[in-house]
Amino acid sequence: MPKYHYSFNDMKSKVVLFLFIFVIAALAGAYYLTKKISNDEETVISRAKVVTPKSSEEETETDDSYQNSLQGEQYKTFVDLLPSETLISSLTIDLNDDGYDDEVIAVRRTDSPYFIIIPALYNTELAAYQRLSEIPTRMTRTRTLSYSGMDITGEHKTALVYQGVEDDGNYVMQIFHTDFERGNALLVKIGDFTSDGTIFIQQTERSDSYELSLSKGESYSVWVYRSDKDDTSKNGGAQIQEEYKWNPSTRMYELSKVVKVNANRLAAKELSRIQDGTVETFADFLNGLWYKTTNTDSEIRYIYFDYPNKEIILVRNESQEVYEWNENKIRHNGMYITTVNSSITSLHRRFDISLVNVDEIKITIRDDIGLKIAETNMWDGQYKKLSLQSSFDSVPVDAEKNEFLKQLEKSISWSTADSIYSITLHDSEYSFKANDTVETGIYSSMKIGTYIVIQFRSDTEATQLNQTYALEFGTKTITEKIKKKTVEKVVTDYDSITFTPVKITPTDCFSTDGRSYVFLRDPDKKPEN
Repeated sequence: MPKYHYSFNDMKSKVVLFLFIFVIAALAGAYYLTKKISNDEETVISRAKVVTPKSSEEETETDDSYQNSLQGEQYKTFVDLLPSETLISSLTIDLNDDGYDDEVIAVRRTDSPYFIIIPALYNTELAAYQRLSEIPTRMTRTRTLSYSGMDITGEHKTALVYQGVEDDGNYVMQIFHTDFERGNALLVKIGDFTSDGTIFIQQTERSDSYELSLSKGESYSVWVYRSDKDDTSKNGGAQIQEEYKWNPSTRMYELSKVVKVNANRLAAKELSRIQDGTVETFADFLNGLWYKTTNTDSEIRYIYFDYPNKEIILVRNESQEVYEWNENKIRHNGMYITTVNSSITSLHRRFDISLVNVDEIKITIRDDIGLKIAETNMWDGQYKKLSLQSSFDSVPVDAEKNEFLKQLEKSISWSTADSIYSITLHDSEYSFKANDTVETGIYSSMKIGTYIVIQFRSDTEATQLNQTYALEFGTKTITEKIKKKTVEKVVTDYDSITFTPVKITPTDCFSTDGRSYVFLRDPDKKPEN
């Protein structure tokens, strides 16, 4: 048999091969062990839930589908969340003006449906965020809550401002400063406002020296609009406007001025029809296209209200802005509407709408406090409804007016119950007596909308009947026998007539300020044949 001899080189080759195989196996084992440990750690880590703001319609979905829709969101916060907290939104601002970014977050906890705002300051020594006092809210809908940081007092000090609509419909705004006491940071409330109307911060231009941090700037005022609860008028409501100014001595926003604005009173019938206290009726009145009657430039601006689709569209030239109609609140003579831009969800606008006439409204628009707000807005102003409906009545105007005047001139003399005022009407001439003075002249009448109106022209420059008046006969209750039963019936009382001062439009009229007269027919004076 042949003999085999192993040389030193052969042995060296086998040793190298063995070592190579051993190294490969060791590396594979280390990789497998590392991956397993990493997977195990990922399975035991409990991460806080993160939620981004959704529309009110999306919020009504079930919790399971809602959470599933949030998979893959990258919305995060550096503030440590508690296991019971769900992140709604976050904001990065420098609250204590130390040059480091702090954070403000809004969360919801499992034991409450309401949002909680939590400011947190960055601690450079601990390299962590430390929470300050929590700000509780009474809000559950994400689209009704907003907050931001701004130098509202002009002292180069960032204030935290949060605002929104509570679930009971009231509008709230609170303003906070960060302060220090014995070395500990705390949150100090410098403004607290609640209203059934709207609240906004009136920004003004500040000097160049302020912008360069060389001087303080003018503090911003806070305006609060609310309904006048003491006004019991059925023909319209008054609005209270309150201005709050910064007081450096007390370090608080204090009431500076109160203005009471009387809204124009509509005709009683139209008011009861439009303002029956329900959102649906007033929104139905708003539905359609309105155009701005006064413009500072050559462009006509239109606003289209679409309540069924919950949209408000602003149109100018070939451009348009679409806003989602989120919240609304009825007040005495109008409505407040909170909206969100359909394209820029961070842009909130509040529409303050007041009735001026049955076909005219006044609109004031307030932007989110994160945007520049000038004293006047190019969309603010009076708007009239654009309608293609015919204004002609089914009954010929002349026939109805002649029938009314026939009843009016059955006697030529009318007097008030106290006999202080009296008037005679005959052949387009009138004589008006007030105490010991007598005024004479001519009159004309016409039908506007559903009313017969009368205008007077005195023979002299001095006149007491210097307005247009709507004429309306009174009513009285009589009894009749119907099928042997006595029943009460309300009929027109042609012996009583009311003169109500009005403003007129081509298609209608509405009540305005001025003296009204209730005249009773004088049966002793008949028209001459």
